Amino acid sequence: MPLRDRDLAALGLGAGTSLALPMPHWGLAAALLLPVAIRWRSAPVFAGLVGLMLGAINGVIWHESRLPEACMRQEQTVIGRIATLPRWQQLMADQWQVSAELDRVDVLEPSCQGPRRLWVRQYVPDKERHKAVRYGATVTARVQLKPLPSQWNPGSVPDQARSASRSVDAIGTVKGEWQLVAEPGLLHRFRSRRVAAWSKGVGEGWIILRALILGDTRGIDRDRWRDFRHLGVVHILVISGLHIGLLAALCQLILGLPRRFVTFRGECGRGRCIAVVVLVITGVYALLVGATLPVTRAYLMLAMTQVPTILGWSTRSHRALLLALVAMVLWNPRVLLGASFWLSACATWLLVCGLRGNRGRFGLAALQLQMVVFLTPLTLFWFGEASGLGIATNLLLVPLVSIVMVPLGLIGLASSEWMPSLAEGLWWLCRITWESLVPALSMVLWYCRSVGVIQSGLSWIGFSMGVVAIGLWAHYPRRAIALLVGVALSVVEVQGASKAVTLTALDVGQGLAVIVQSGDRALLYDTGDGRPDQLTQADKVLLPYFRHQHIDALDTLIISHGDRDHSGGLDVIQQQIAIGRHLGFSGEPCRNGERWRWESVEFLVLNGTGQDELSRNDQSCALLISTTAARVLILGDMSSSKERELVLFWRDALAATHLVVAHHGSRSSTSYALLKWARPDWALISAGFANAFGHPHDEVLERLAQVGQAEVLNTATAGAVTLRLDQGAGAAPVRQRTRWSPYWLNLP
Repeated sequence: MPLRDRDLAALGLGAGTSLALPMPHWGLAAALLLPVAIRWRSAPVFAGLVGLMLGAINGVIWHESRLPEACMRQEQTVIGRIATLPRWQQLMADQWQVSAELDRVDVLEPSCQGPRRLWVRQYVPDKERHKAVRYGATVTARVQLKPLPSQWNPGSVPDQARSASRSVDAIGTVKGEWQLVAEPGLLHRFRSRRVAAWSKGVGEGWIILRALILGDTRGIDRDRWRDFRHLGVVHILVISGLHIGLLAALCQLILGLPRRFVTFRGECGRGRCIAVVVLVITGVYALLVGATLPVTRAYLMLAMTQVPTILGWSTRSHRALLLALVAMVLWNPRVLLGASFWLSACATWLLVCGLRGNRGRFGLAALQLQMVVFLTPLTLFWFGEASGLGIATNLLLVPLVSIVMVPLGLIGLASSEWMPSLAEGLWWLCRITWESLVPALSMVLWYCRSVGVIQSGLSWIGFSMGVVAIGLWAHYPRRAIALLVGVALSVVEVQGASKAVTLTALDVGQGLAVIVQSGDRALLYDTGDGRPDQLTQADKVLLPYFRHQHIDALDTLIISHGDRDHSGGLDVIQQQIAIGRHLGFSGEPCRNGERWRWESVEFLVLNGTGQDELSRNDQSCALLISTTAARVLILGDMSSSKERELVLFWRDALAATHLVVAHHGSRSSTSYALLKWARPDWALISAGFANAFGHPHDEVLERLAQVGQAEVLNTATAGAVTLRLDQGAGAAPVRQRTRWSPYWLNLP
């Protein structure tokens, strides 16, 4: 019996369901239910169980390929191919960090084999930049292996989801120099030459040309990416389905021209030959731009639409696309954990199945409107924001990019080795086209950003409703619209301010960020790590949490001291959210003994100004948060000697039900003297998983065990930890990561 569309969908859904299992092995038990499905003669149930089994088998294989705990932070000799263009970041005047992804990894130590793709970084002096990694080369080096980031917080997608969807298995830091094993291939060398030549050009036109034609987005900084997101045009600049589809259409147009004038015998010049040539040309282009995951997915979707033509089959376009999507999910179910899969798959599905009929002069506008409306739930879920400006900007940019810039750029690329003058002229036209649009785009942002951009979180239920609406739009438009209305209602905040008093230690890796909420008031203590030119913990964790909790202003911001792992996100917070009062580093000095109240909550400053540059750690602003049922003591990075001074002054006032352990669990803090007077029931440690400093140190854990009965929670393993301060120490904190978390979120 042939597979129907619903059977294919059930097969993919079963494979996706395997991602929810705490252990992938559990999915193998679906084999026991197969006889029941056969007896019921239910093909969708049978297909779903088979998909669950295949997804579980894939999960077992992936689970076994993770970096073993014994190999973490160990130096190993690895061999692999540099698969992405290296990214350069200047750390100091004479030092650079260069990073790239290493594919087809082979670890020579048998006990540490498993990871097949690493994200590697290398630190090189300015005078030795020529010795850094080269794109496309096969290399070997001594590499210190580390686990992937494992942060998990309310309101944001876990780090492990992004890594798993990209098939990145571990992180490595190069020790010493790379040794060349094999030179880059022909396509790699050609791409590197073009990137190097275009990088010398001045102006945004060259940067956009590199992104559109060569897939090199390194020249687009964080602020410009934000502008493109708010304009709703990111999909145009990232090589994926749009560019592969444009190239395929261009090839079909050119290859089909001879058939208008000449009659060929047999299959030569007909659809089958054209389909084969289209697949070859687009395949070469996919390899040229690095064969990244979005490009590979787009090529697979294209292949599935061309294979039926090559084989002489008669099938509908939506069925070929469904086959491609199910094949990708069965090959690697973890692609479902990445935003790019959902955005490209749903956009392609709308184009193939949902936008029916010829709408005349308003057809393009209707297309853009439907794309923006139906993709809004997806962008809200993955990014916490969506843009309505794309309706207008895409009407202008899509035709110019698809009809002018991409075709001319690709023709110039193909002719650059033989007719360089022609290529330069075509690229000049591309750059002038884009740069002539910049003033108009800037004007749209200036006048319309505040009303055209929606910033709000969306639950997984709302996300699921949005995906189902896209699937139903072609045949059941009324049901699809009803689901979109449900998504809109789920975004609206209908509940009043809660009377609960909560404290959340967010998982910001090796850093600290604590949020206290009482009703509609909020206090933030520290902002986590961050560099000015990179994505900070404030971007990645704090702002999504604020959207999730509907926090649109901070009553108080306290930065304990100026160390980057406590203040790195300060600039982002100041730019993105209103702040009532700012204490500590870069604000008012903290004043020892200052108190203030929010109804049932009292805050007391115990130490430091937060602004001393000579003894930053010991001048950390310390804070005691008290309710009738609980007391939380937060000490920043205070050392043991300063803790003893604190004890001499405050003594019994230091008693606490919860202690946020100082300096992430460093052995230089959390002294016996402090623990004797604090006597906490719970100890919270904010540290990065398998961090380079060894935090929390065994000596600190031993002190906590000897002095009292404090139960220790570490954000590195528990994720974000939330306390109900109005319920006292008897209420167990809520951990983000539990024993029932999906297997891809479990730690070694």
